[in-house]
Amino acid sequence: MTSLRHRRLILTGSITGAVIVALDGTVLTVAQPTLQRTLHATFAQVQWTSTGYLIAVASLLVFAGRLGDRYGHQRLFALGILGFGAASAGIGLATDVGWVIALRIVQGISGALLQPATLGMLRAAYPPDRLGMPLALRTSAIGLAAAAGP
Repeated sequence: MTSLRHRRLILTGSITGAVIVALDGTVLTVAQPTLQRTLHATFAQVQWTSTGYLIAVASLLVFAGRLGDRYGHQRLFALGILGFGAASAGIGLATDVGWVIALRIVQGISGALLQPATLGMLRAAYPPDRLGMPLALRTSAIGLAAAAGP
């Protein structure tokens, strides 16, 4: 049986991971003109900073979910957080739009690892009859994060 403290920790991690993925899907929208000026990028290149991220996340979600089922959702969650953090640091240091695009794709891959892991961790921590509220909190947080990005 999972303790209440452990469940709350899993819920906090799950919401945090899901929020990171959703927020990062929309956060660059307002920064794109600045990116274009600062990195001397074309409009198309700047668009790829968002498109590359979203394609990576969307195309790998199901595969990442299967990996989580096989190797453990907490393990994939940790790998996703580490990858996301490393890519974020790299983007902060990037001086070329090509690096930003490549690292945004790495963030998307990491986000694909995170998103299904957040659900898998909740399913493992909560019995089915108590899963409704944690899922509702996570889903609400995703919606708020996507809206807060821009």
